[in-house]
Amino acid sequence: MSLPTKLDTTDFNGKTRAERRGSQKKNNRSKRSTGSLTKKPKTGVGLPVPKHLTQRVFLYMQLKNISNLPVASYPLELHLHHAKNTLQRMSEHYTTETVIYQNEFEMEKPAFALGIIQDNIDEINTFSDNPLVVTLYQRIPRHRKGQLVKVAKLKSEASSFQMGAEKKAKAILDGNTSTGPDISAADDYMGENEEDEDFIDESVEFLSRGHCDLLQLFQTKRFMSSIPIMLYPEYDHTLETATSQKSSPTSEWHMYSILPILKKLHFTNLVFITLESIYNATGELHERADHLGMSLSIRATRPNLNLDYQVLPLCTFYRFGSKVINEQNRIIVWENIKRDLLGREPLGIANIQMETNLRIQVNQLFRRLLKTPIVDFKLDEIDPLVDKALINNSLHRYVLTAELRHILEAAVVHNDYELLLQLYDEIPTNVLYEGIINPSVFGYPDVNGCRFASVLSSVNRKTRKSFRLSDLSPPPDKPMFAILNLCFFQPLTQRNESLDAYNENHLKVSTLRRCRTMDMLNEQVNSCDIPRELYRNFDEFIKGVISFIIKNDVSTIESKRNYFCCNLGNLRNLLINICGCDFNIRMPTKTNIEFREMLTHMHKELMERIEGLLMDCSWDGLSQCVLHHDNDQERIRLLFEEYRKMCIIGDCVQAKHLFANIKADCTNKMLLNFYTFLNAVESLNFEQASNYLLNQSERNWQAEYFVSLLKLYIDYMMQLKTEELPGVAYSNMIEQLRNFSSNNNLERETWILLYCLYKNNNYLPGMEFTRWRYENLYDVPGKTMPLIPRSMFETFLPQDFDLIDKSIETVKFYATFKMFAQLGAHKFAEIVFDEISPKFSLVESYLIKTILKMLQGEIGESFKVRKFPTGNSVREKMMRYYQAHVNGSVEYSRRRYDDAIRYFKDLMSIGITDTVALAIFHTSLMRLGRLSFESGDYELSKRAFELCVPSAKSELNFLSNYGMGLALYYLNRLEEAIEYLARSTEVNTFLPDPWGYLATINLRLGRNKTALNCWKIAKMHPEIPLNNRIYIELEKIKYSNVSLLVEDDCKLK
Repeated sequence: MSLPTKLDTTDFNGKTRAERRGSQKKNNRSKRSTGSLTKKPKTGVGLPVPKHLTQRVFLYMQLKNISNLPVASYPLELHLHHAKNTLQRMSEHYTTETVIYQNEFEMEKPAFALGIIQDNIDEINTFSDNPLVVTLYQRIPRHRKGQLVKVAKLKSEASSFQMGAEKKAKAILDGNTSTGPDISAADDYMGENEEDEDFIDESVEFLSRGHCDLLQLFQTKRFMSSIPIMLYPEYDHTLETATSQKSSPTSEWHMYSILPILKKLHFTNLVFITLESIYNATGELHERADHLGMSLSIRATRPNLNLDYQVLPLCTFYRFGSKVINEQNRIIVWENIKRDLLGREPLGIANIQMETNLRIQVNQLFRRLLKTPIVDFKLDEIDPLVDKALINNSLHRYVLTAELRHILEAAVVHNDYELLLQLYDEIPTNVLYEGIINPSVFGYPDVNGCRFASVLSSVNRKTRKSFRLSDLSPPPDKPMFAILNLCFFQPLTQRNESLDAYNENHLKVSTLRRCRTMDMLNEQVNSCDIPRELYRNFDEFIKGVISFIIKNDVSTIESKRNYFCCNLGNLRNLLINICGCDFNIRMPTKTNIEFREMLTHMHKELMERIEGLLMDCSWDGLSQCVLHHDNDQERIRLLFEEYRKMCIIGDCVQAKHLFANIKADCTNKMLLNFYTFLNAVESLNFEQASNYLLNQSERNWQAEYFVSLLKLYIDYMMQLKTEELPGVAYSNMIEQLRNFSSNNNLERETWILLYCLYKNNNYLPGMEFTRWRYENLYDVPGKTMPLIPRSMFETFLPQDFDLIDKSIETVKFYATFKMFAQLGAHKFAEIVFDEISPKFSLVESYLIKTILKMLQGEIGESFKVRKFPTGNSVREKMMRYYQAHVNGSVEYSRRRYDDAIRYFKDLMSIGITDTVALAIFHTSLMRLGRLSFESGDYELSKRAFELCVPSAKSELNFLSNYGMGLALYYLNRLEEAIEYLARSTEVNTFLPDPWGYLATINLRLGRNKTALNCWKIAKMHPEIPLNNRIYIELEKIKYSNVSLLVEDDCKLK
């Protein structure tokens, strides 16, 4: 069945395709069979003369040669068959016989003619989807039971046959033409004296079969060519049958046309439709596999004026096989050849006789599938070695003209039509299951092929004529689905070159027999995807093993035998895959010695890779790979977090001193520059961040991918400020993101972001394409983000909300949102979270969105804080604290400090033993302590800082201890203040203010020597000034009360 030329019912003119074919055949009968133009109808006044008259062209073919014929007991004959057209034997009398007998094999006759209407799209599609079938039979005459001539006897008597042939030739020369018994007389004798039941009637026995793709003959000029056709036998367990030997004859056919088949019409594209298999089918369906079929139709997505959905039948597939998934035949066959041969002898048609140039890749059955959205297919629960599937693996191929391509492109881009899959029993009207496929992905640039996985849902019918299923629906945890491969020879979205010119080029003619997908934009790039993915898995596996050995101090394998035994199988599977996908391709082997050499190279390269992971797996060496932290890196990270906290609570002076110390003491400048770069992005200082990008010299290090991603974000944000039209910056950003995603096609974060951007603009082709990409990357390990300081977003929301009951898509989207938030790309993070915000409660969504707006500086005076009602449960109380935390931060960002204190005070009801909650709201409590201290409410400041002080004294926290010490000092609780101020000096850097206050306190307490020592430390770096508050406190001390004698403070007690 050919493709409709227009996606509209008026195109059919009220006739079915069968009626149109019938009328076409009637017209053809009235035409002359000479290939000339049809007679012009008589015209009169008022009768218009048609602009174009139908031209009928004949394709002529004749056997030129056939070799490698099998040894057979009886005469051979070739049968020609075409499913949709009747072949005509060129003879004096009309006949439909399409048989070439053995005695005609060397005579290059007879010739056959095949009528084709010139420049007719339906005719082109008929021949595109229906190859010519050539079958070799042997004709077994009527014979007595048990007297069948065996091929073994013929082979054993080959020499005697040759001698007999020489004698027959000599007898013919002597004039004696009688070379054997009179068969007709013998038949008469047998008919008169023997019972019919003692004889077996004449029959033909199948030997081999092949086919010829006739699309190659559709050219714009008349042609003459010699086409080989291989005939393949059915190989089962033996190489011969009782009456014939199995071989693969090669036939050569002379084909030509007097007139060109194409004159004005050109086809510019091909569509290959392959139905692969149906998975998770019920047992009843497997029992009825031979009687099941699948129909594919085009259905409108919107109803017409009659509120009906237009349905255009496209093609059907019939007969499935119930087989174990890994045991299926990999060959994709022509559906129409398979359909035409069903039920005909012999049984068990071999797939190679009907094969196309396409194959099923069993090792990638469930990869790169565009699945029905919002459905968990549970593909990991399908075991290809055990589970069965309904196997079809058949192909339809259709031709598209430029006009039809434009129609399809418009229909796909505007989502006017969808593909309807209907699984039926016996007849197409008896539908059991239905599935939907949205082909919008073909509206995306450079996409020409996609494998769809469509869920099949049961169709309720009042009556069923064929058989009754006990349970039409599969188990809910395993949805039944079909895989359909749809491939265009050229993408619909680009200008297609004329393909009929391929048939005129001997080097290109074979390319129209298969569809090479661009495989998600770039075939060469994606051909490396699998090895890259395998090596990434290998690296992660080796890192995990090394980390386990180091952390558990493993010295011998025997001490942790269970662990290593479990991982040995995983390593074996990885090595087999790496060997097959990389080394065996780079170093093809044919002998055992070559294979051993290849394994030696593989061992050498992988060992070098492991050594590299040990010694230089990240920018600072082994510790990052194994323990994920290094002493220097950890120290820098913690100090940088303290610096960020100082900036957040407003202690900018000490923050400046701390950053200067970090910069002076840091031994890893590259790491510090990267942290500074992240801080500039989060602080919206994009000019400073862009300077880092200009001066960046590091390459091939762990954070390079994230730096490149942030470069895209920075360029977008800076262009937003400079461009008069925001749409220009937006479109440039999307184009850059498309290129970035293509170059990093194994990273799902950018595909998810691109999906959200496309969805915001209602661009369905882009949504389908990006969904196709990121869904197939769920199980692929992503790039590991280096150990970085806690981001601004994590500072305000350090813990994630509950994701247990969320779908896998929501979980992956949330992880992407967190990644962008950690990098400081808050605009990107907001775009991603907007997509999944309906999956969260209103209060959770409000909290996250408000924080993102606050970090982007988008909280203006018109922003209204919201307060959601809460209950008394533990979770409701936490939601109340979250609201106080976020709303207070909003008011703080607007410099409404009194309102901020009012919100922050609600957090004071958190128990001091509830360390989890206190850690979440640490930032707001620190701000409360700072604000209340500045306003002179030292008691509230003390209480706020007290909730921030770590319960373990060994846990260092400069700001909370320093703030607690100050509050106690101004409450005149000097002895207690000393304890906290002293603890604040234990950080891994020098800050003078705690030492200045310690000197002041000890001076007030009369401990002159201790005060002097503290003062010396405070002034150790004179260039770093002390806080003015310290000098104010010193001025309050009366000099007359200070003893000038400096003695040991212990003696004074």
